[in-house]
Amino acid sequence: MAKIKSYLVAYFAAIVGIIILLTPIAYYDNFLGESYIWMWGLYTLKPLLGDTSFNFIESNELLIWGLLATFLIFLITLILLLTARKAAKRNKKYGFLWILCGILYIVAPLIFFFGVSSEVPLWLTDLFWEIYSFHFAFYGSFIAGALAILAGLI
Repeated sequence: MAKIKSYLVAYFAAIVGIIILLTPIAYYDNFLGESYIWMWGLYTLKPLLGDTSFNFIESNELLIWGLLATFLIFLITLILLLTARKAAKRNKKYGFLWILCGILYIVAPLIFFFGVSSEVPLWLTDLFWEIYSFHFAFYGSFIAGALAILAGLI
């Protein structure tokens, strides 16, 4: 059986990281319409009848938590891309760094989740997360984290 090159797994984790930045973290869908929230503050509302509107989250507190998580994911993705490229060219391993990146990938959506939960009033927090469901950016961070950790362990 051929040995898997660890830098290929790191590249794949970085590709998932790019997809995370481009997809929503939460969504709401019912018979009246749907809405999506991106980690970096974009908010879309698509009613059943009418045009889709694009806005940014108006709450500075929520936006700060989202931008913090987005910056962390962007930085991790950049580090993975650059080190995977170096590992492919120089046959060098970045095991510890990739494991650390994987852990930070897992921490980033939790920063957003707990940050939003801490800024929304307690009685509204449960209601907010009952209305909105997690989308790919939330789950994808765990997938990218697992791949980056796997790349570090190979």
